[in-house]
Amino acid sequence: MKTFNTSTPKKIKKFRLLLVVSNFSMLNIFRSNTKFICLFLLVSLITIAGCNTLNQKPEYFKAEGCKDIGILLPATGGEAGRWEQYDRHFLEKGIIDKIKGVTIRYFNANSQEGVQEQQANLALKGGSCILIVAAVDGKEGINIVKKAKNQGVPVIAYDRLIEDKDLNCYISFDSKKVGEFQANYVMDKLSKGENGIYKLKPGANFVMINGDKKDPNTTAIEEGWSIRLGSYFDDENDGKLNPIFPKDKNDKNNKIHFIDRWDSTKAEKKVQELLKKHQNNIQIILVANDGMANKIIGSLGDKKGKILITGQDGSPQSARNIVRGYQGITIYKPSKILAEKTVELVVALSNGKITRDIIKNDIKTKDGSKIPSILLTPKPVTKDNISILIEDGIVSKQNLCQGIQGICP
Repeated sequence: MKTFNTSTPKKIKKFRLLLVVSNFSMLNIFRSNTKFICLFLLVSLITIAGCNTLNQKPEYFKAEGCKDIGILLPATGGEAGRWEQYDRHFLEKGIIDKIKGVTIRYFNANSQEGVQEQQANLALKGGSCILIVAAVDGKEGINIVKKAKNQGVPVIAYDRLIEDKDLNCYISFDSKKVGEFQANYVMDKLSKGENGIYKLKPGANFVMINGDKKDPNTTAIEEGWSIRLGSYFDDENDGKLNPIFPKDKNDKNNKIHFIDRWDSTKAEKKVQELLKKHQNNIQIILVANDGMANKIIGSLGDKKGKILITGQDGSPQSARNIVRGYQGITIYKPSKILAEKTVELVVALSNGKITRDIIKNDIKTKDGSKIPSILLTPKPVTKDNISILIEDGIVSKQNLCQGIQGICP
């Protein structure tokens, strides 16, 4: 196994020495040239700003020359099959194509609590010098980041934010945009009223089904929903929508039904309870992802297509539901694009290149820390542009249209 240099690279030491010497030489000139002082200060500020890159973190120095990459994904099977079928494939292929002689240590926690941290330990013990982590659990993700930092190994949070100031980079699609696009669809259909496909009337009851409360993505999705729907959380709304809250509607922190671990069975059970409680008088179910949406739709019986339902991920089943009229919209986050951007960053780190041209954003955590981030824009998909999922190979036209040729694209 290759040993990586843990000291500051010589070229950086040399740069620092030259900067000190040049600064000392310039001090003599400063005394006689005020304009030069101003110019020097400007150049110094630009130099400092230019050096403010992730490559200055110790673990990024150590990543130079890295050819042992750990990939830790969270789940398998069902709608979570995207991780194995798409993300794993694109990540592994991209890394192998770009880094000669690379070793990839792949793990999947299969949604089991405590497993992913053990897998991270195995990757680090085996010699992985860069970790790509889609965390099963936020707390577990933080533990992984801290252990990796202690060994000088950078962690890239893949599609799921790990809220820790020591996280090196977060790469995902903008979850706030996901929520905003879903809410836009609801408001568009609401504006069409009884002439629209859902025949929505003023005072329509709506439910918000979000993911795990501990997942930072759910907070961002909620923020996106609030951009268009926030006024309906208040008593003084215009009466067009009536939110069904989990408990007391006056509790500002209790607007949304959160589902532990994004469990689709729990989401289905929750919706069935609400339908029974409100005598099926629910017209809109704002669902955060396709996995939960698909399970909910499967239990609606003759109410399929009569309730507006949203989703996220652009899954094959969501495409079939959309074409059949059972689901209104999914927010597509192409795994290929996400993986390609991640591979680009991994290659830059391995080659010791500056990353500021790749990482251009940051995201705030609950404690106010800023985490360097790459936030991509997702794509809203409805029946009108479902062909996107066919073109990207998510679902075949034959599979999509089986038995319903009359309304397929």
